[in-house]
Amino acid sequence: MDKLGFIPQAFDSKFFGTPVYKIEPKSILEIQELAKSIPADAGLVWVRVPKKWSKEMYQTSFRKIEHLVTFKRQLTASEHHEVSSAIRMSSKLDAQACRALAAKCFEKDRYHKDPFIDNEIAAGTKAQWAFNNIMGRGDSGFIVEIQNQIVGFNLCRRIEDTAIIDLIAIEPQLQGQGYGQALVKAALQYYTGKAKKIQVGTQADNFPSLKIYKKNGFHLVSEYLTYHWTANQNESCK
Repeated sequence: MDKLGFIPQAFDSKFFGTPVYKIEPKSILEIQELAKSIPADAGLVWVRVPKKWSKEMYQTSFRKIEHLVTFKRQLTASEHHEVSSAIRMSSKLDAQACRALAAKCFEKDRYHKDPFIDNEIAAGTKAQWAFNNIMGRGDSGFIVEIQNQIVGFNLCRRIEDTAIIDLIAIEPQLQGQGYGQALVKAALQYYTGKAKKIQVGTQADNFPSLKIYKKNGFHLVSEYLTYHWTANQNESCK
C-alpha cells in the first residue's frame, strides 16, 4: 500500500496487463481526493464504500458498477440439512473442470458489468478464482456432478469462526432447477459444528441468489457500492 492508500492488486493486474489498485477510504472527506491521487500507471482503480456515501462518490470520476449486499446467519450445533445425492466434496482433481465452468457462468459480477472491461478478462478472473480456491486458497468445496460431469460448485473459505461462500456457480442451462439451493444446504450442513456463522456476498439484482439465501435463514447485514475508474473510460463503448 502506498502513502495515499492505493493497494496494488496482483491477481487482477495479471489479467488486465496493467496495474490494478484498490482504495479503502476511511472517511467521506477522503473521497474528494480520490481522482487527484490515482497512480499514474493505473489501468483500473476500484473502491467499495457504504451505500450512504453514494452522493459523495457521484461527484468523482469513479463510475458506479454494483450494489453489493452481504448476508449472514448463525449456525447451531443442533440443526440438520439434507444433502442431495448429486453433491459431493471437491478435490484438487476438480480444479480444471471448475475453472472451465466458472469461465461461462457469471454475468452479474462487477467486471462483467463494467462496459469498459473486456468480457474475456472478466471471465478469466472468475475462472482463475475458482481454480485457486480448489487448489488451496479455499477451505472446502461442494460439487454437483451429473453423469460424471461437473455442472455446479460452491467453493468456500473460512476466517476464524466464520465460513464464507466464496464462489458459487451452476451450468447456465441448469439454473433454476434447485442445484443452487442444494449447494447452499451442503455448505450449511458441512459447517454446522465447525463454524459459528456463515456469510455470503452477492449483487442486489441477483434475485435468484437472494431468494435462496433468504429461504435458508440468511439475513442482510451490510450494503456497499462498488465503483471503478479505468484509464479508458473516456473512450466510446462499443
